[in-house]
Amino acid sequence: MKKSKLIGAVALSSVLALGCALPAFADPYGTKVGEMDSRNDLKQHDDSMGTDVNIATMITNISVAVPLDLTIVTDSAGGAIMAPSSGVKTLDTSGNLVADDPISGYRIENYSTYPVKIEGISITDNSNGQWELVQAIAADGKTTGGANKIGDLCLTLTPAAPKAWSSAIPTLNEGDVSGVSAQVALFDAKSATQNPAWIVDRQVSDAHPSILGLTLAGTSSALKNVNDASVLLGSDDDPRDPDPTMADRAFRITYTVAAASTAATA
Repeated sequence: MKKSKLIGAVALSSVLALGCALPAFADPYGTKVGEMDSRNDLKQHDDSMGTDVNIATMITNISVAVPLDLTIVTDSAGGAIMAPSSGVKTLDTSGNLVADDPISGYRIENYSTYPVKIEGISITDNSNGQWELVQAIAADGKTTGGANKIGDLCLTLTPAAPKAWSSAIPTLNEGDVSGVSAQVALFDAKSATQNPAWIVDRQVSDAHPSILGLTLAGTSSALKNVNDASVLLGSDDDPRDPDPTMADRAFRITYTVAAASTAATA
């Protein structure tokens, strides 16, 4: 994860919400297993009968991980934010994860044995109104709102470009982003849950997940206020190196995840 060098920080938290309810496994089609539909009207020796076999899949476990905390950095004068890099995997020439720092950056990891779909992204304010997600930063670059306000944020969440399904290259991203939307504006996700329909391929192995790298980007307003507890003075060695533990709480990104299918993993 890239470390920022600007003063002022905003903390964001991500939490995973599993969007797959365990179905009741009782008489799913109105018939009992082994129920007979008999016939006795065979007329000749080459007549035949058959049993149609159906499969109902019961999803018992979705295993997906996202970083619990994410810190972005804003400049007090406003402008482009600094955020962690998009998630990538680094492989050796045999296609195995490298030993040191094999997966880095902001990403969703799928440890399930089948593909999963991100079918919901929603935003919850954690800042008590001190930071606000807006559709656009004001033309003069200043923060809008009341005296308690610190700053405005205009942010988007974009998946990294997917790899070819069969390729093996040094940095991999196994997300299929050909669904409803390739980018989500967090202002929209604050108003209503967004369904980007991003798909993350099934795990490579128990210890080797498939990932969807995500880029959080955007701009902030010039600060109108400060939170005394979060003024980042940096260390003695580097006064411009902020301490992320002192960052303000801003908002939570909640992902709703469901089982999915794709011909690429059939």
